[in-house]
Amino acid sequence: TAQAGTVTVSGGGNVTPAKRLIMMGFKPGKMQPISNLSVGAKVKSPDTKYNGVPIIWLIGHKTVDRAKLIAEKIITLKCFDAKEASNPDSNRAKYGNNRYSQSNIDQWLNSAAGAGAWYSAQHAYDAPPNNANVRHNCNEYDTEAGFLANFEEAFRNAILDSTIRVAKNTVTDGGGYEDITRKVYLLSNTEVGLSNENDIAEGSKWDLFSNDDSRKAYPTAEAVSASEYTDSSLNASSPWYWWLRTPYAGYSNYARGVRPGGTLSSDSTTFDGSRGVRPALELPLTVMVSDSPDTDGAYIIQWGAN
Repeated sequence: TAQAGTVTVSGGGNVTPAKRLIMMGFKPGKMQPISNLSVGAKVKSPDTKYNGVPIIWLIGHKTVDRAKLIAEKIITLKCFDAKEASNPDSNRAKYGNNRYSQSNIDQWLNSAAGAGAWYSAQHAYDAPPNNANVRHNCNEYDTEAGFLANFEEAFRNAILDSTIRVAKNTVTDGGGYEDITRKVYLLSNTEVGLSNENDIAEGSKWDLFSNDDSRKAYPTAEAVSASEYTDSSLNASSPWYWWLRTPYAGYSNYARGVRPGGTLSSDSTTFDGSRGVRPALELPLTVMVSDSPDTDGAYIIQWGAN
């Protein structure tokens, strides 16, 4: 039986991903635990890709036992949640739902299902992010595979469960907050160093975020080219809008985000597919990485060494 995380090579036999990298010409030198890296360091797992390119992650924060990672760049443009035509709340019927725990983006981020199979209704009025349900019919994603389907099995298995706090709007959801457990998630107002929504601290500030410049995010070239939405300011050389998980508490259909200048956004209806996505996840500090970065400036995760 092959060791977990191994791959079969031509001619028979199994090798770990770390050994396969060496066979491909990668020379890792010594390895080190991810705990050695500073906040802001880049890491990647070469076979975990989105839009055909490896996802580069930043170490955004470290605790006593885990490294919290966020995608360095906006990897895709998607709506937070599709409009829900049968919802008795007229704003949600027209513009989507800002309850993160029931959102399309939350379900997609945490699914490893194949193409077209990740969505299932999360409540009685839920609707998929198909062409008819997203703003300007742009960037539907109901037919995609779940986000975790893009991950190597070893990476998927290493992601820790994270319990995150999410504020609820005061209009339809009763205010206050709920705590949910996820593998992959969007950051909150609090975690990026912006104001607490409705005085609710949704986690604690990540060390990566210290000012507006630290919150600016650029889309990948692949995210730009894959987007049906176009704008003269949407390009790989300019910062762009990206979603947070926090609702705009006084509304049922607006979610918070970060503006291109790094400030708080309050005007994004959730069915807007022009906003960027920067997934976050958490790994054990014992995960091993290369001793030095590659040409992207990223340390390579060595799954076979863990």
